[in-house]
Amino acid sequence: MTPRLRRAALLAATVLLVALPGVAAGFPGAAGAARVVGAVGGLPAECPPVDLTDEVAVDQRAAASNDVFVGRVDVATPTAGSGRVSYVVAVQRTWRGDVAKDQPATVIVDWPVGAQPGVAQGSAYLFFTRDTAEGIVADACGGTVLLPGGLTPKIAATLKAYLASVEPPPAPEPQPVPVTFHQPDEPLGDPPQIGRVLASGGAISLIGLLGLLLVSRLGRRRP
Repeated sequence: MTPRLRRAALLAATVLLVALPGVAAGFPGAAGAARVVGAVGGLPAECPPVDLTDEVAVDQRAAASNDVFVGRVDVATPTAGSGRVSYVVAVQRTWRGDVAKDQPATVIVDWPVGAQPGVAQGSAYLFFTRDTAEGIVADACGGTVLLPGGLTPKIAATLKAYLASVEPPPAPEPQPVPVTFHQPDEPLGDPPQIGRVLASGGAISLIGLLGLLLVSRLGRRRP
C-alpha cells in the first residue's frame, strides 16, 4: 500500500469513528439502551424520573404524598442485610406536610434488591414522602428527585405554583369501636320464685279481707 493510500485509509477510519455516536444516537434501539443504562441509582427502566417541568406529574406525585420538601442529604445509614437506608436530611423548604424547615429529618428508602441507592450524601433532593408508623418513607421509584443545582429560585417558584392547587390527602375515616358483652362478675341473685310472689300477694289480700270484717263488726255494735 502506497503512503497516499495509507493516509486515505486512516482518514476514512477516523471519520467513521466520529460519525458512529451520531448514528447510534438516532437509532431507536440505542436510545432505549441509553435510557436503561442511565436509570437513576441503577433502578429498573420502569421507574422513570419525575419531570419537574411536568405539572401533572408533579401534582400526581404530591397528591399521593403526605410531605413534599427539599433537603440536603447529610448522613446515610444502610440497614445490614437489606436495601433499606435511613437518610438524615437538612430540610431547606417545605410545601406540604409537617416536616419542619431548617430542621433535620430522617427519611427511609427501601431500595430494590440488587439496585444501588439512588441518593448520594451532600446532594439536594426533592422528597415525596408518606407518614408511616416506622417514620417518614420515600418510595424508591420517584420518591426522590435530584436537584443538581440545588434549590434555585426558579425551581422554588415552579413548585409553589404547581403544588398550590393540590388538595391535601383525605384524613382516615374513624373506625367503629367494637362492642363486647361481658357476664357480670357478681350476679344480683336469682329472681324470686313465682310461688313466693303469689303467696305474698295472697297474704296481703287475706289481711285486707280480715280488716274489712273487723270494721263491719265494729259498725254493727254501735247503737
